Amino acid sequence: MSKIKSLLVPTDFSSKSEIAVRYACEIASYTDAQILFMHVIEQPYDFPSRVEEVLENKKKESADKLAELIDGLHSTDEFRHIRMKGTVEVGNPSTMFVNAAETGKFDMIIVGLGGEHDLKKALYGSITNNILLESPIPVFAISKRIDYRQPKQLVFATALREKDIKPIKQMKKLSIELGVKLRIVHIVEKKERREEKGKKFQKKLSKELKDPDLEIEYYEDKSFFEGITRLIGGDQHTILVTTRHRKRFIEWLITRSNARVLAQVAAVPLMMIPND
Repeated sequence: MSKIKSLLVPTDFSSKSEIAVRYACEIASYTDAQILFMHVIEQPYDFPSRVEEVLENKKKESADKLAELIDGLHSTDEFRHIRMKGTVEVGNPSTMFVNAAETGKFDMIIVGLGGEHDLKKALYGSITNNILLESPIPVFAISKRIDYRQPKQLVFATALREKDIKPIKQMKKLSIELGVKLRIVHIVEKKERREEKGKKFQKKLSKELKDPDLEIEYYEDKSFFEGITRLIGGDQHTILVTTRHRKRFIEWLITRSNARVLAQVAAVPLMMIPND
């Protein structure tokens, strides 16, 4: 993701999609990216005798809603210049969105979360969580509990892995495009000692980013989730950025206490970058 040129925005026309649409438009206005709004109709399970007719009617209705959405956004001065398109597909939503991401035509998916209730579905699976787990490109997820706030900082939570260097470089570029501050933080669990590893990571990071002033901030807490929640709180001007390591992420989702903390963290926009 050297530069954001194209955004994929799933929408079901609900209130949780509205906040994703707003953030997508704001990012596009800063980066000159184009937006594709995608609505997916699930194939009917009861197979009515007139299934083709039903699907055609639903597709037309959805296409009209997408056109209305785009016309409404283009009617405002701040979003008038953004290139937008809409598409209606039929199939499994999770599969369709991930397949679209795999085409290489998009640099980021921006999707709305339903709030704490939707996050609890992580224990059983949901469209958004499937996208978070499977997407080959960064996913920007925003809870519908969040009102749009002009971003002021990207907070990248690093595990001091060498694999984090590349996504940090990506976020450095994005922070410049958005005109916001980039902070690199590491939550240190109590009694954990990572001084030597941290020094090596800092040295390599400074060399790769050519930015000697970008220092890693260390915070001590009982766990990553409690530490990052305490650090950020409910500051909706912050975008939390983290990387996805599939095994760790699955373990995270199936732990009830961590699911609760995830719901708290989701009080701010969350960007997850695949780093498997």
